[in-house]
Amino acid sequence: MIWYKNNKGGIVISTRIRLARNIDSVPFPSSLKDKEKVTNDIKNAVLKSNSTLANDFEFINLDSLSKQKRLSLEEEHLISPQMLDGNGKSVLINKDKTMSIMLMEEDHIRLQVIQSGLALDEAYETASRVDDVIEESLTYAFDETFGYLTACPTNAGTGLRASVMMHLPALTLTKNIGRVANASTGFGIEVRGLYGEGTAADGNLYQISNRVTMGLSEKEILEKLKGVVHQITEMEEKARKSLEENSLNALSDRIFRSYGILKYARSIASAEAQERLSDIMLGADMGIIKPDGKISPLECMIKSAPSLISGGEELPPEKRDTLRAEFIRNNI
Repeated sequence: MIWYKNNKGGIVISTRIRLARNIDSVPFPSSLKDKEKVTNDIKNAVLKSNSTLANDFEFINLDSLSKQKRLSLEEEHLISPQMLDGNGKSVLINKDKTMSIMLMEEDHIRLQVIQSGLALDEAYETASRVDDVIEESLTYAFDETFGYLTACPTNAGTGLRASVMMHLPALTLTKNIGRVANASTGFGIEVRGLYGEGTAADGNLYQISNRVTMGLSEKEILEKLKGVVHQITEMEEKARKSLEENSLNALSDRIFRSYGILKYARSIASAEAQERLSDIMLGADMGIIKPDGKISPLECMIKSAPSLISGGEELPPEKRDTLRAEFIRNNI
């Protein structure tokens, strides 16, 4: 099931494993002239394999979708921002939207698995199994010294980017998130925004991911990330306890004001909705408020993103804001 469905929230929201791979003796996508042939080779390696996975994936040519439909896939984290221009790019998505295989992004293949909660080992095992299926039909670009060869040297080696999405409102409110990010860098870990590099932490959601892909084994990368995630979790818990002990009334007031606005607003912009839904998530985790909506505040946050709330159509901002407010009112 897709990562935000029935997600109970908490500090650790979801886990993502991404493997970067390229086909041997074929130029990287940026200089590849015949993307269609390589795309079909990879597509057939998945859809025509003997694996049970063969019937689980749908192939989508991104050039055949509108910009808004592509944005919807990004908002669900099924494609990266780099895939939005189409331009010969495509994606294979499995039925429950826990796996996507992006083709012709920066590399020929970006294989991604997303699961709810902290599930690094499980997600990696799934990604590795699909990776093996593809490699039964295709030969990867691999060097005994440098490992898997990638368009960007920072992805070479294992080709593994592991990340954990964390909800860190207390560290943000207490202005300690910068210290966390700086300290994580010393461990080879990056703290990024909701959609990865160069993006904002909308709704106080952060991506915690490894920076180093070479010189460490996949197991070592996962273990290092687990350690940092546990440390950040402890820091967020301490920050929440501090808010509870020192400013509970102000925090409760903020949370219930956000709930009131979400419950009765007739128009609300995406940024404000995300901030106020983050407040509800924090309040629910701390036992300050008990939302009893049809879906979780997290699912409201994702589904009310600009393109998803528009149903993949091009709508003016004021119309989106009205639809978003109605959707949240009916579901929070």
